[in-house]
Amino acid sequence: MNERPNVNVVGLLQIATMMIGIGTVLWVGGAKTEQLERSQNDIKDLAAVVNDLAKAQASAAVADAMHTKTLEDIHRRLTMLENRK
Repeated sequence: MNERPNVNVVGLLQIATMMIGIGTVLWVGGAKTEQLERSQNDIKDLAAVVNDLAKAQASAAVADAMHTKTLEDIHRRLTMLENRK
């Protein structure tokens, strides 16, 4: 008779240990999923910033080219005026 309660206690402890183990696995899995989602959101934000930066750089390059052309035109006109003297 004394053996039966011990078996029940051991069985209950095994079940409790398994439940704790399963809970831990689920909790760790949830934390990793949250980290992945956060990383995905950060990557999307970073991609948007890089896209905006590329557009700004392209716009700046076009503006620089226009300014260079204008400055070259002004230089050409000044040279023509200097040569007339």
